[in-house]
Amino acid sequence: MKKQNATELFFLTRSLFFGLGISLICKYTDKDTYIGAIIGTFLGLLIILGYRYIIKHKNGSLLELCQKNKVIGGIARIFLLIASIIILTYALLTYKTFVSSFLLSTTPVYMILIPWILLLIYCAWNGLSMIHKVASCLFPFSIVLSLLSIISVFGNFDFYNFLPILTSSPSNMFMSIISFAGISAFPGILTLHMDNSIKNYGKFYLLSALMIIIAILCINGVFGEVLVNVFRFPEYMVLKQVKLFDFIEKIENILSIAWAFDLFITSAFCVYSIKTLVPKKHNPIYTLVIIGLVAIIIDRIFDANYIYELALYYALPYISLILPIIIVLLLLYQIKKRNRS
Repeated sequence: MKKQNATELFFLTRSLFFGLGISLICKYTDKDTYIGAIIGTFLGLLIILGYRYIIKHKNGSLLELCQKNKVIGGIARIFLLIASIIILTYALLTYKTFVSSFLLSTTPVYMILIPWILLLIYCAWNGLSMIHKVASCLFPFSIVLSLLSIISVFGNFDFYNFLPILTSSPSNMFMSIISFAGISAFPGILTLHMDNSIKNYGKFYLLSALMIIIAILCINGVFGEVLVNVFRFPEYMVLKQVKLFDFIEKIENILSIAWAFDLFITSAFCVYSIKTLVPKKHNPIYTLVIIGLVAIIIDRIFDANYIYELALYYALPYISLILPIIIVLLLLYQIKKRNRS
């Protein structure tokens, strides 16, 4: 079997940082955020390698592994389903917030979500091969847009915004480290559905994490420690400073498409994961009901009450670190027990 690159992991790793992760970890460590991000990358890599070990040793589909023990496997399956729903909720909420705040401010939420969800369903219903093809096609565009954003921002970069270094408290630095590790590694749990023919798994995670670290450096270098905590989407707001050739302005909407790619691939993968994990009987109906409920919750609850959205926002570091560790331990137990029998 021909091995495929784990291209999807590049998009998954970055997806929860747009509008969420970067602004959150910047609140902990301000201008020292890049230090926490660098250390957090290595911690997140340990979780990613845990995923890779499971993918390599599951010897079949993820569902077959979960079925080796009805109790432990059933719990792991439920946690995986919950994780998929949570990631989908974060991704759709971020997409809705961004589009309604900067692009279509007068458009009803359901009009923003419905076309997007239909595209996700079409992509997910065609399986992992479709998701991989879309990710492979979008990957070079995402790299080019990201590099263009970084190069364009350097004109407004001020190295004095990083001085003095290491002014954050140890507790805040610790929160920044574990937050970066969890937020970067959490969506990667969706790759457990992949078969063991994938290659360059860790490399795509490290490449994506490097892009995030550079984005954090650019944001802090332009805004400084005060302004960086003012904006909900600092990675988008920093692009408003960009001018190409000193006369082409307002290109932030084009450059930010790279983040939209991350949200799309992640959301499509979530829909596929939900479709795979729900009971086979009436599978399409259950999957569509779950997606519909997520969309209704975003429209009726989070869009109507910012307090709920804020609570979900601050819960992200804990959810993204604790849930993957539990799932990895459960699946490792399944593998160990199967090998003994």
